Amino acid sequence: MTDPQQPGIPDARDSAGALGDRPLAFYNALLTEHFVLESARGITVSESSSRASLYLMTLSSGLVAFGFLAATPYAWVFLGVVIPVIVILGVFTYERLVQTSLEDVAALASIQRIRRYYGGLLPGADAFFPIPPGNAPNELLEIGQRGYRRGVFFTISSAIAIVNSIVAGVGIALLVYWPSRNIAVAVVVGVLAAVVLIVLHGAYQESRYFRQRRLLSADPSRSAPR
Repeated sequence: MTDPQQPGIPDARDSAGALGDRPLAFYNALLTEHFVLESARGITVSESSSRASLYLMTLSSGLVAFGFLAATPYAWVFLGVVIPVIVILGVFTYERLVQTSLEDVAALASIQRIRRYYGGLLPGADAFFPIPPGNAPNELLEIGQRGYRRGVFFTISSAIAIVNSIVAGVGIALLVYWPSRNIAVAVVVGVLAAVVLIVLHGAYQESRYFRQRRLLSADPSRSAPR
């Protein structure tokens, strides 16, 4: 084992200054960073899928259990317990899905910065590392589609938000129906509550994306053209 105090061996904090070929070391570090960012993007996708599946499995299990209890006097008690649990789980799941999507966007922006460097290594190299112009839904691949604000409703987090808002609307409808026994009023209130919650979720997600875009655009190294 090498003695860290052996003369001629630089300290770890000073090792960068002792590199013989610093450009090559930088390029190797850049490749490693690219690989780490790609792995981070894969982890965010995997976590998003797992969390969304957990929520949907909890919801479907609750519906199956309610089906067995629907004809019993315990059905209302069961709904009073399971609906708040599912809604709370849905809120937590939605928030984390928004966070993972923002992490994915940040990692993609860093990857694009590295790809700009690759594209400048040789004349004509940028043809092998294309960056879609404008505001594309996926800034890594050109799919012939530009970004638009209503696209916020077509993400995994929005899908969970819509389902969870409907579940919350059902819970609110039941709360209205229980004392009044007026099903028409309960349905209208439940639908309106679900719509309001869906719009609020979409507005919240769009505001988070807007802050993320503003943060990325404030960094010249991430937004500067090649």
